[in-house]
Amino acid sequence: MNNLNEALAPIVEKIKKFRSLYEQNEMAVRDQIVNPILRNLGWNPENPEEVQPNVYTEEGVPDYSLIKNGKKILFVEAKKLSVDIEQKEVIRQLAKYSFSEGTKYGVLTNGAVWILIRSFEEGTTLTERIVWKADLENEELPAVLRKIVAISKTNIEHIEVLVKKAQILDEIWQSLLDEPEEMIKGLMPVVKSIISQGYPDYQFEDTEIEDLLKERVKEIISGPSEEETPTETPIESISWRGGTPRKMKLKDEVFELRNSFEILVNTANWLIKSGKLKPSDCPVGIGRGKRNIINKEPKHKYGDDFRAPKKLSNGLWIETNYSTASCINYTKRLLEKFGVSSDILMIE
Repeated sequence: MNNLNEALAPIVEKIKKFRSLYEQNEMAVRDQIVNPILRNLGWNPENPEEVQPNVYTEEGVPDYSLIKNGKKILFVEAKKLSVDIEQKEVIRQLAKYSFSEGTKYGVLTNGAVWILIRSFEEGTTLTERIVWKADLENEELPAVLRKIVAISKTNIEHIEVLVKKAQILDEIWQSLLDEPEEMIKGLMPVVKSIISQGYPDYQFEDTEIEDLLKERVKEIISGPSEEETPTETPIESISWRGGTPRKMKLKDEVFELRNSFEILVNTANWLIKSGKLKPSDCPVGIGRGKRNIINKEPKHKYGDDFRAPKKLSNGLWIETNYSTASCINYTKRLLEKFGVSSDILMIE
């Protein structure tokens, strides 16, 4: 895969330089972007025993059929760079090819963005069957490489394992983002050890180290810079230092609290009563991660169970496996997501 790592950078530069060409010409995308990437993934586009273009299936004609040991193993559908390949109609087209031929996965690309989808998964919508998205222009190339190696000729037969490993790493990282306090706790002894070994003449209070780590971790979690357009209404994160909150207020309604998770549950039920949160809104995710916070079943995007599910008044489920600070922050985000100002929330 070293060849692919070296090949990606010039391909990205080519996309930027000849963007107008690739936005208008699908064949240019296939010949000059997709083929070189497939070749560096171990597939030979000139060898019909490995790659066959435009081969008829019962549901249509996919752009590429990847073949291994005489068996069709993956379809790749290529579009112009100007096409949003996350549109349901585009995903549906590829899903039909894959499902009709009995292949578990398919790949969509417009050259710059590559998407792996499951051809079928019970109880999921088309967009929920997106396994990963690799963006050559907007992601670090090692992150892109880590995803697309799953469809290399060498790895394709182990794709289930590689997909699951990627999901596990996503879950772990999102857990750290949801619970930054745990990240800080883990880093504290590392930083203290470095100080004691490298700077023994200087004494630092734990609070000094903790404040630095909070600041740096917040930078990691905060997402886009001020110059970029945020995808969600920015919510100022809080750090709750007290014990369990005892009371919360939403507009004129007051709720007594016994546990922190009730902040989330009460807010979700309040949104349901207000006619804002409905089963058709599910699954409801918050932030940039792969996990759901509310769903019809207590499951995350990849089928993993909620860790602390609570049933809401209309039968939906909410994940509550968060610290007090995260419960409050997620509650504020949930309100904003459904068009309600988070200023109506008061916690005591």
